[in-house]
Amino acid sequence: MDGECMNLAIIGMQFGDEGKGKIVDYLADNFDAVTRFSGGSNAGHTVIYNGEKIKFHILPSGVLRGKIAIMGNGMAINPKKLVEEINMIENHGIHPKVFISSKAHVVTEIHEDLDSELDKLIKIGTTRQGIGPAYYEKYRRTGIRIADLFNREILEKKLKLMMKLNDIHIERNDTSTIASELMEYGKKIKEMVSDTEIIINNMINSGKNILFEGSQGTFLDVDFGTYPYVTSSNTTVGGIVTGLGVPPKKIDKVMGIAKAYTTRVGEGPFPTEVEGEEGKKLREKGGEYGATTGRARRVGYLDLPMLRYATTINGIDEIALTKVDVLQGYPMIKIGIKYKCHGKEHIYPPPDLHKCEVEYIDIDGWNNINDENFKKYIKLIEKETVARVTLVSYGPKREDTVKL
Repeated sequence: MDGECMNLAIIGMQFGDEGKGKIVDYLADNFDAVTRFSGGSNAGHTVIYNGEKIKFHILPSGVLRGKIAIMGNGMAINPKKLVEEINMIENHGIHPKVFISSKAHVVTEIHEDLDSELDKLIKIGTTRQGIGPAYYEKYRRTGIRIADLFNREILEKKLKLMMKLNDIHIERNDTSTIASELMEYGKKIKEMVSDTEIIINNMINSGKNILFEGSQGTFLDVDFGTYPYVTSSNTTVGGIVTGLGVPPKKIDKVMGIAKAYTTRVGEGPFPTEVEGEEGKKLREKGGEYGATTGRARRVGYLDLPMLRYATTINGIDEIALTKVDVLQGYPMIKIGIKYKCHGKEHIYPPPDLHKCEVEYIDIDGWNNINDENFKKYIKLIEKETVARVTLVSYGPKREDTVKL
């Protein structure tokens, strides 16, 4: 960053799991605060720290670098899991400075139960962490906010209303017990709760550098993703504005994160998916198992129409390309260049993506990141997205990263 003030957004360009956690960890030293603006424990970032894998689900992964962590109003936070995650990193000798929005919504065990039952009916393949039902309560204007954890009367009233509206009968706990448990976790985070939108804007106005850490990816965005097989929040760049209270003009640059191939967890369309032995080989070589659920990820070739679309709607300036080492040694690599749907060609994903066929091109594989064939791969991505590839990740460690 060469001493300049910079507020940088990190956005996934595919279906999530692009390696955002590692890139945030790599960049975090240049920033004063790392933030999260959407989602909750349904997200997963895996970071190598002192030779050990650390999995984040709620906290911004940049806390490993001693940075201020800001959890925005757009998040859906499970207080129990948040406290467990804070304890986990404290056991690694890290004592994070965390600010939690009083306006963020709370995920309870009721939401988790609802999520499990709902997923049995509609079979989206969610992580069953209660995120969707928590956002549903938010937009129905009956949700529990972090601030409610400190007022028993309001908390119990909202819990009873939630159970009544959803016709739930929880045998193992009544609302009084659930309220007590939530308030206990509330006590542990009370000193962290504040008006984060004021804190973050004051930091920006005083010349601090802010890193906006996105969760999931563009094609899981509730508006722009492969609906209904999406998450329940805005994972695209606009989520920063509504999920943190940051004006658009204060976002200086957007970096998109993309794998050198494509993966997806759960149900939904996946045009470039590879199955059978070829898919199994790619999955095993890439270690493609979910950080949150441990589920095997679906795998496939790079999908350039998706990257074009992600670049367009997020205003992506630069791209960090991850897991390029996984494709090393392949003699030939297929790349999805456009779709054919109902006899028409599409260079962006259409609404009926599941009915499309993919047109591929083949390029020669590479043996290392200095290989001319790999440079051609990068040039192709840059040409099709009109965004520069400025970072390449070729392994799980922080140092397995090169600036271009």
